[in-house]
Amino acid sequence: MRRSSIYILFSFLLAVMLLTACGESSGEEDPDENGGETQETRTYTDSLDREVEIPENPEDVVAVNYFGELAALGIKPVGALDYDLNKYSGELTEGVESVGSEQSDVEKIISLDPDLIIVSDYREAEAIENMQQIAPTVALEFGTPALEQLENVAEITGREEERETWMQEYEQKVEQAREDMDPYIEEGETAAVMQFYEKNIHMFHTSAFPTIYDAGQFKPTEKAAEISDPVTLSEEVIPEYSADRIFVMFSGRSAEENYEELKEKDIWKNLPAVQNGKVHVVDNDYWSEYNPILLERQLDDLVNKVTESE
Repeated sequence: MRRSSIYILFSFLLAVMLLTACGESSGEEDPDENGGETQETRTYTDSLDREVEIPENPEDVVAVNYFGELAALGIKPVGALDYDLNKYSGELTEGVESVGSEQSDVEKIISLDPDLIIVSDYREAEAIENMQQIAPTVALEFGTPALEQLENVAEITGREEERETWMQEYEQKVEQAREDMDPYIEEGETAAVMQFYEKNIHMFHTSAFPTIYDAGQFKPTEKAAEISDPVTLSEEVIPEYSADRIFVMFSGRSAEENYEELKEKDIWKNLPAVQNGKVHVVDNDYWSEYNPILLERQLDDLVNKVTESE
């Protein structure tokens, strides 16, 4: 009887040692809670030069950022910030849990048990490290061009084929949009984008508006092409930054009032774009940033604005 007990104890200790050894020696796989199966992993170097061990095919992703990129790839995150949940609606956000308003709620993320978290590298290093304690967390470079960022997210999530499909469909939409707008646009027509924010008027590098300058093929004016960092325009210099066509966006009531006041002044009324009926007000929520989902919406909006009756 004693010999039998010793044998059972030895067998138990041996099993524990084997399980421990497997867990320590495998850098390529992680235990799966379901049935003891394992999940393959790989190392990804993110924009903060961190080597992160990520799952080959993540299933439960928390999108602290890059909701639009994930949506374009057919991935519905298990969690996202209210910022994205409020910007998008319907099927895209149905069933997605809130993980905070502007800052992520660590406890909420823990409750979702994600296998991957995606963030932008503008977030605080401490916050990123805290998330890394919950699940593999990849930081991507803020401000990367939209289509390049889509490629990055596709690589992280193993959705390269879905990215290729989206790209092909988007390129077809762009070609159709150009065809639809062609009768309304003069050759070499220039465009400027002005954002009214409170009492200020801002202009940005042309890369901030790929729908206008890439998809729409409008030309920037010489002044617009010189912009690297954001510039704030005084009323006196607006004519210098004007173009054949002007796209206006405003954020908040005070910015809208600022625009309405400017419209009554001669310096605005005398702009060629104003006199030719080529000033278009666009939705700040859709146009103040870019990702694949917003690029599609911007493209539709651009065609409608350009082809609408004057």
